[in-house]
Amino acid sequence: MFESGMNNNIEFDSNVVGNNNVVENDMNVDINMMNNVNSMMGGGCPMSEPVQEKCIHKTIVHEVPHVCPIHTRIINHHVYKHTYRPRYTCSEENTVSNIQCGSCCNFR
Repeated sequence: MFESGMNNNIEFDSNVVGNNNVVENDMNVDINMMNNVNSMMGGGCPMSEPVQEKCIHKTIVHEVPHVCPIHTRIINHHVYKHTYRPRYTCSEENTVSNIQCGSCCNFR
C-alpha cells in the first residue's frame, strides 16, 4: 500500500491532567508525510487513522450517613454511711444509811 522508501514522520504529544471531576486534555499531533500519499489514496481523500482510546479513572465519593443509636443510662448509687456519736447523760441516786448507836432510852 505504501512505498518502502517513504519517509513517515509522526509525532504525538499528549497530556491528560485531571482532578477526579474535570479532565483537561491537550493533545498536539504533528503528521508529516510525503505528498504522493494523497495521490496513492485517491487524490485528496482523508485517511482513516487507528482509533486512540483514552481511559480516565475517576474517583467519586458518596457520603452514606449511618445512624448509630447511643443510649446513656445513669444509675445512681445511694450509700448510707452510719456514724455514731456518743451522747453523755448522767443520773444521780441517793442512798440513805442509818447507823443506830443506840437509842435515847439506852443512852448512857
